[in-house]
Amino acid sequence: MRRFAVIAIYRLAKSAGLFALARRLTRGRLRILCYHGFALKDEAAFRPSLFMDGGTFARRMEYLKRHGYPVLPFGDAVARLRAGTLPANTIAITIDDGFASTRRIAAPILASHGFPSLLYLTSYYFAKGTPVFGLAVDYICWKSPEERVDLSELGVAGLGQPVTLRPEWRQAISQLVRRHGEKLDEPGRIELARKLAGLLGVDYAELCEERLLSLVSAHELRELQAMGMEIGLHTHRHTFPAEMDGARRELAENRRAVEPAIGRSMRHFCYPSGEWSASRFPALEAEGIATATTCESGLATARSHPLALPRILDDSRVSMIEFEAEISGFAELLRMLRGYPRPDMEDLPPSRPAAAGMTEAARNAA
Repeated sequence: MRRFAVIAIYRLAKSAGLFALARRLTRGRLRILCYHGFALKDEAAFRPSLFMDGGTFARRMEYLKRHGYPVLPFGDAVARLRAGTLPANTIAITIDDGFASTRRIAAPILASHGFPSLLYLTSYYFAKGTPVFGLAVDYICWKSPEERVDLSELGVAGLGQPVTLRPEWRQAISQLVRRHGEKLDEPGRIELARKLAGLLGVDYAELCEERLLSLVSAHELRELQAMGMEIGLHTHRHTFPAEMDGARRELAENRRAVEPAIGRSMRHFCYPSGEWSASRFPALEAEGIATATTCESGLATARSHPLALPRILDDSRVSMIEFEAEISGFAELLRMLRGYPRPDMEDLPPSRPAAAGMTEAARNAA
């Protein structure tokens, strides 16, 4: 169904009182919101699926407050969902990746409403303190004001001739440079990105100084924790291998990089890039993971598997009426009518109930 038709249906449904009805019908389900980065400058125009401007995020949080949606700490919300004691229409807020904009944009807005949240932090670039290489390359190619460039001095295969920067060539350049960067160490990637920016007329020093594509620092992470944001696992290199040893290694490296900075154990996990399967559960359970969230659209129920929890993905492309449809549960009811598949406790292998139902106090003591 085309998006404009969906939006028209939502508007009609809301005016007919169906959003309010859906909210009552889905009141026992947990709404887990998912965000990523927040725009410090022009990131929302660059990658609207990944970055949201602060004004939009503020309006989302104000909507939750104004319409009386209770917002609980993630772990408590999941435990109460499974215990059958969840307040009606409860919200849990999650943020993926750990961009520096989380501290500068999202955290003050959340704190102003007293909303707790959970940040899933991927740790390679957290430890390095440098811009995320792949994103930086994409951003430089997107932002370049040049019309025709010669990139032969980069030494990247496929870029030996001058090219016109049409949209398709910007994408091709980015792909070639990223692939070349896979062969380099981190200093080599930084130098490659810096050289690319110089040739394309983009200020790489400004990109680094403003930290548009960098992750939070250890100091900022502790500030976020003090402001009511719990920290969770999101792998070290933003990849989660299918085989047990590789998966456990990613989790272990994630822990080693982050836990000393926050002084506590992390028990909640988010699959990087939303790629998950039940075959990953043994690795998660072996590492003592209590919950894992996916990028599957939907509201969580007591039957939802704790290692395959659905979320509501919100980003700059989502209109306010679409956000309201998701939060009210109307979009969920439409998915149910369409037979949208959803993993639940009967469909997937059992997990350890003790871990999944841990309270905040028990997790802290672990």
